[in-house]
Amino acid sequence: MSWGQQLNNSWVPSSAEAQARNVVSIMISSWERNANRCVTQVMLLGECKPTNSRLSRTIRGSELPVLEQICQELAAAAQPFRRLEASQDQLRQLFKDNPFKLCLIEEKVTGPTATVYGCGTLVDLCQGPHLRHTGQIGGLKLLTNSSSVWRSPGPPETLQRVSGISFPTAEELRAWEEWREEAELRDHRRIGKEQELFFFHELSPGSCFFLPRGTRVYNALVAFIRAEYIHRGFSEVKTPTLFSAKLWEVSGHWAHYKEDMFALQPPGPQRDHPTSHPTDTLALKPMNCPAHCLMFTHRPRSWRELPLRLADFGALHRAEASGSLGGLTRLRCFQQDDAHIFCAPDQLEAEIRGCLDFLRSVYAVLGFSFRLALSTRPSGFLGEPCLWDQAEQVLQQALEEFGEPWDLNPGDGAFYGPKIDVHLRDALGRPHQCGTIQLDFQLPLRFDLQYKGQAGALERPVVIHRAILGSVERMLGVLAESCGGKWPLWLSPFQVVVIPVGPEQEDYAREVQQSLRAAGLVGDLDADSTLTLGRRVRRAQLANYNFQFVVGQKEQSSRTVNIRTRDNRRLGERDLTEAVGRLLELQNTRVPNAEEIF
Repeated sequence: MSWGQQLNNSWVPSSAEAQARNVVSIMISSWERNANRCVTQVMLLGECKPTNSRLSRTIRGSELPVLEQICQELAAAAQPFRRLEASQDQLRQLFKDNPFKLCLIEEKVTGPTATVYGCGTLVDLCQGPHLRHTGQIGGLKLLTNSSSVWRSPGPPETLQRVSGISFPTAEELRAWEEWREEAELRDHRRIGKEQELFFFHELSPGSCFFLPRGTRVYNALVAFIRAEYIHRGFSEVKTPTLFSAKLWEVSGHWAHYKEDMFALQPPGPQRDHPTSHPTDTLALKPMNCPAHCLMFTHRPRSWRELPLRLADFGALHRAEASGSLGGLTRLRCFQQDDAHIFCAPDQLEAEIRGCLDFLRSVYAVLGFSFRLALSTRPSGFLGEPCLWDQAEQVLQQALEEFGEPWDLNPGDGAFYGPKIDVHLRDALGRPHQCGTIQLDFQLPLRFDLQYKGQAGALERPVVIHRAILGSVERMLGVLAESCGGKWPLWLSPFQVVVIPVGPEQEDYAREVQQSLRAAGLVGDLDADSTLTLGRRVRRAQLANYNFQFVVGQKEQSSRTVNIRTRDNRRLGERDLTEAVGRLLELQNTRVPNAEEIF
């Protein structure tokens, strides 16, 4: 233990370079191996300065190359990582000058001992495991520096975070950098801005403003799911957004999810009475399931009504931390293609098969591959073990019959029931968890859901929580990045632009535009006479219009259009009515390659 105490006492740099080296030591000691690469996010504690006030200064972005060079020197030195097990008293002594570490020790160290790691002149509290030595880092790059706020009940304390990534070889790092450049080009926030799809504003943090083009994409996704609902026997409903806290107490969310909900006091005299019962509180709904349970119980139900499939696109609100917000991937206000299936126990297997088929059909149209995972009973589960065993067997049987590869995640189910998680992969191979299929035994008990069975006795249904897209906003962002802004025709906010050769054809071009719009297609007009025809065609292709309809004197006389695609394929002259009809057919069938098969 003496070496650790000595390291702790010596953690005071005597120069800016020494400080930087300690920064890097913290960083390298924090790298953890993940498959074939090591990723790190490091917090530098600005207020944790044993005797040297220079530790509290902010690291600037311009200093990252210097830190990266020091990292590379340390990696080349092949410094070993040393592991030591220490008691709680030894840990408190070791980190006595670091209030943040002391807080972590009190919060995280529940056993008699914990591990610390040493590397060079740095010792740190960590579970591990680590690389054997820094020489195993073949490629390394520092990425960003940012501020963070320490999570504590007291006054907020600002920390500094430096993020970096490393790989076993330099070749893998170069491949990752190329992949990252492509990912940045496909960033949905960049695409949303360039194509005027949506924007965000500080006056509504965590919420998205969808512009007309973005709303077109959004509505097309929702219409796709609604069309599937008709074929699959779902009934769409609308439920309130604001509920009494009594509802969430019944459902159990008030005890387990209260901190993630937006709550408010209703207007009236109770605001002046702090002793008011907490159930006087109102809360915005973060999910739809309790409201759907109220719908089920508002009148007596019969076995003849089951399965009852209720779908809801209502707005949901969740009090996400500001640091977790990021574009469309995590919002405070969003909508889901949320549905709840109330069924008899002997209908479970067929309903799960139906959910899996629904999922496969939708993802095939969207062009996503996916992998499934069965998450089973967690340690803090509610209900009878025999019910869990039966439900897990039903899910496993359905997965095996489904024929797609799946993984087992023991103990990762929700506290109210097992679930099937759906991980899709986009065009860059990145995983996203969007859809889910969950069984729930607790809501029927909490809301006393009952129906009259065939024998006349009251029986209790099972609830299936089901989402295919998940958050519609998140799915829109995933799709934007997957297609790189080149939307398939049925989703595209840039379906057709009509380009007259000259001013004489502008009236006919507007007639063509009106024909497209009358058919429910997106038709824009580019009659900018200050640009040549070639420049306007090129501008349309760079804007990712699926098709360009060029009209000149010949097309005007014969009521035709000359068609090109965004990839500059020349499809030639087509009758206007036939061209519009073909586009409508391709849109309605939701093909991914309308330009190729027009």
